[in-house]
Amino acid sequence: MSSRGTVPAWVIEKQQKQIALKREAERKKLVRQQIAKVATAVRVHMAALNNEEVNTWAKEEIEFVQHTVDSTVSIAEADVDFVLKRLHKSKAILEQVQSLAENREREHQRKVEVKHTAYNAAVESVKYIRLELTQTSSEQEHERLMNDLLDVNDMLEHATVEEVTEAVETIEAEAVRLRERDHEAAVDEELRRHFISSAVKAMSELGFVVGKPKLLRESGNVAVVGTLSSGRTIRFDVRASGEMEFDMDGFKDRTCSDSLDEVLLLMEERFGVESGPVQHNWKNPDRISKGSKGFPTGGNTRTMGGRGQ
Repeated sequence: MSSRGTVPAWVIEKQQKQIALKREAERKKLVRQQIAKVATAVRVHMAALNNEEVNTWAKEEIEFVQHTVDSTVSIAEADVDFVLKRLHKSKAILEQVQSLAENREREHQRKVEVKHTAYNAAVESVKYIRLELTQTSSEQEHERLMNDLLDVNDMLEHATVEEVTEAVETIEAEAVRLRERDHEAAVDEELRRHFISSAVKAMSELGFVVGKPKLLRESGNVAVVGTLSSGRTIRFDVRASGEMEFDMDGFKDRTCSDSLDEVLLLMEERFGVESGPVQHNWKNPDRISKGSKGFPTGGNTRTMGGRGQ
């Protein structure tokens, strides 16, 4: 006698699930064992690396490893694989963290040196420019630039290389512009002194009694007045730009023009001061006008220049 039959599918499925759950539990037990083993190795490695250099330059990595180790104290069943993976990553980090910290420290030191080099070079450059300045008016501006450099020095520790470089380059550029302005002012002042000296000597040789040059505070011009025994006068107002204005008083007819030409010709022949055509500002052809702007009596202007300019 024989019989045949089949096991229902739901029974097979139930048994499969039971087997799968058992195998998964066994697997997770092995994972937990591996977690404990790797965590122990990580803790040992952590203790060996507990130094200031690593804690300073690999702080984020050390914090990650420490958090991962701490998380192994209580692990939910669903998280065992995740925790083991983080432990493996932590172990790999610790194997490289010493060299990582050393590299970062070297890079930081390199950047520190770059910033200090840029700053020190700018200080020397700006300080040297001070030696080239000749105008009193430039001193205050130069002092401000040096104070700006002190501000850069205060930011060296926290600023980036790019920020420091941009700051010192801006200050150096300002220092160069200051030197250029100072040089231009010095040239103008030297030229003006030459014009004044030439006017004084020329008028003296032509019989004028010449007073001491006087700085006119309102305009910034320098006035030189020469007086003849007859009381007639020629006044020169020399601007910083090199333009010279003339004011003549007491001359009748066109004798003023002749006297002025004598002075200018002597200035050119003896002292190299060249001039362009005189621009007369008079109303009466027989007398220089009174009350011309900027003058007590009348005025003529001429732009002056040295030979070869």
